[in-house]
Amino acid sequence: MNICSNFINKLDKYRLTVNKMLRAKKYQQLFDMTRTMEAIEQEIDTFYATFDKAFLELYPSFVDDLNDLLHVEEQIELKNHETLNPELRIFAVIRLGIKDSARIAEPLRYSVNTIYNYRVKIKNKAKNREEFENHVLRIGAFKDIN
Repeated sequence: MNICSNFINKLDKYRLTVNKMLRAKKYQQLFDMTRTMEAIEQEIDTFYATFDKAFLELYPSFVDDLNDLLHVEEQIELKNHETLNPELRIFAVIRLGIKDSARIAEPLRYSVNTIYNYRVKIKNKAKNREEFENHVLRIGAFKDIN
């Protein structure tokens, strides 16, 4: 709820700024402000960081578990500052039960083609290509003791 509330507050602040600039006839400044993608890129980065953190709290061993499904020489290595990278983020969404590439692409702001390419690329690195996504869906699931 906090995320939505914060975003609504940011949107309202932006609206008030635009309104104020229009009243002051600061059209060039307004044009320059709305032409840049900086604010959107910051929001996307915040979204990814928040998603990654929340997902890894639910599935703390996700990266290791997914790497166990890949050939050793094909395992994904994260850079120092990364929690998830685009490939892992896509499979994190799949782990949450969303399998349709178009439905994955929209919230992650990737193209459907990008989703498809990453899925194929990672599946081709899997020990068991045919069952790879089914195994991803079971990462972190409780095992039946009986």
